[in-house]
Amino acid sequence: METQKMAGLAKFREIFLAFRIDSIEAEMEGLLKSGISPPELLSACEKCMEEIGKKFEAGEYFLPELVIAGEMFKKVRSRIQPLLSPTTKEVAGRIVLGTPQGDLHYLGKDIFAMLAEAGGFVVYNLGVDVAPKAFVEKLKETGAPILGMSALITTAFPSMQEVIRLLEEKGLRERIQVIIGGGVTTKDMVERLKVDAQTCDAYEGLRIVQSFMDERKEMA
Repeated sequence: METQKMAGLAKFREIFLAFRIDSIEAEMEGLLKSGISPPELLSACEKCMEEIGKKFEAGEYFLPELVIAGEMFKKVRSRIQPLLSPTTKEVAGRIVLGTPQGDLHYLGKDIFAMLAEAGGFVVYNLGVDVAPKAFVEKLKETGAPILGMSALITTAFPSMQEVIRLLEEKGLRERIQVIIGGGVTTKDMVERLKVDAQTCDAYEGLRIVQSFMDERKEMA
């Protein structure tokens, strides 16, 4: 059974990385019927997109490949998301999320958004190329205690820095916990950008924001 599962996921990976968008839905359905769990399929999808993202950063892939990968991801997400829906309507927390100005990457961000929503979080997904001021305004409007920013290319770093500066200027930084993610972010950026956490893994990101809320409950 385990061998069949590995073979099935390997074939899914092959189809995804070949950008065979017309085959992805049938392959996904076959895997789900064979007993592969939604989280396992999502993890395989995430790894494929991480690989595509790295090749985009290296100049091996370009925007057309990212667009096709995004469409394949949307197909997987629309099928899997209902299977990951929380069994309770209790809100775990609220998150403002987006890709900072200077970057059009959304794949990893949207994976994290899906997982967070499935985990009971309300996610205010601002999209891509988001101006620093827009992040701050949304945090003020919603009262969300968590900000997530994702980047695939380094041109987003100045915007990230500006977001933190504005939060400090507006006196909001102390009440908001900031997590960054994406292929070009690293652990040492936590101190450098004055954020609270970093990850390149959507599942770890979910655990981190859950821990943020747990800490707040303990302090309340």
